[in-house]
Amino acid sequence: MPLPDAFLQEQLGLIGYRDAEQLAIGMQGAVYRLGAGKVAKIWFHADERELRTLAELYAELKGLPYRTPKILSLHHPGPYWVTVEEELPGVPLHEVAPEFGTPGWARVRDCVIEVVEALAQIEAPEVLARTSVLDETDPFRPAGVSWREALSGLVRRRAARFDARLIDDFDAKVEALLSLLADLKEPEPRLVHGDVTAGNILVDDNLRPVTLLDFGLLTMAGDPVFEAAATASVMDLWSPRVREVEAAYDAAFATSLGYDADQLLLYRCAYSLIIANAHDDDPYDRDSHAPLTARFFNSPQVAALISR
Repeated sequence: MPLPDAFLQEQLGLIGYRDAEQLAIGMQGAVYRLGAGKVAKIWFHADERELRTLAELYAELKGLPYRTPKILSLHHPGPYWVTVEEELPGVPLHEVAPEFGTPGWARVRDCVIEVVEALAQIEAPEVLARTSVLDETDPFRPAGVSWREALSGLVRRRAARFDARLIDDFDAKVEALLSLLADLKEPEPRLVHGDVTAGNILVDDNLRPVTLLDFGLLTMAGDPVFEAAATASVMDLWSPRVREVEAAYDAAFATSLGYDADQLLLYRCAYSLIIANAHDDDPYDRDSHAPLTARFFNSPQVAALISR
């Protein structure tokens, strides 16, 4: 059952903030403007340990040419933890972005490419060796664990939660995917945000990125090509033209950053399985990604990739 706004407002009232303005609701939580340059985030799944680790991550983020969140205080007024953070500049890209296929869309593409390229330059902070992803509690990639090993383990765990009946030859496809991942060259660890959506990029009046939000859902020390593959998918995930959008971004990633098309597709397979059931415990009961993942895995392009 969806959480009523009045209930969430009550939680903020318990820590001294009344008449807050709801700004957004996502899988991770709800965000409210408090005034005086502050916002609050009510976390639907995170516990105290996760949020203190996230605060460390935010404190260690250095080198990005954008503003990033900073947690000012942590509260537990009721069933959910609440962070009070700095309010950051810009408006969500999705609110002002021209539609895909229109002449102005190229500015959106260039904005996203810039963010992905900037992240690829940042060495993974040490705290990521202690950071978990999604609803998991163990660190995704502890010290000494390779990227390929960590990613393959995550794919196996998430595939075990997937309804295999939705995908033709599911077990064989997963094993073929894992085999291809094992053959990848081990990359230099870089900061992977993991959820670069059009809602997490805040832009100025010229569609230039000024703020990058919401690290933590799938933030990891990993391969920037994985970041690119995931970003291309989630920019317009629910659109009937999602494959066209992905192809347009993939072409731009190949031209601008030199990324390989087959590696982008391989990582997209991994990413789609990883997020397929990410909404299972969403209190707002938003749609699962599972049907989208099934449609993708049943497509000719995936069949051709994993049959090699």
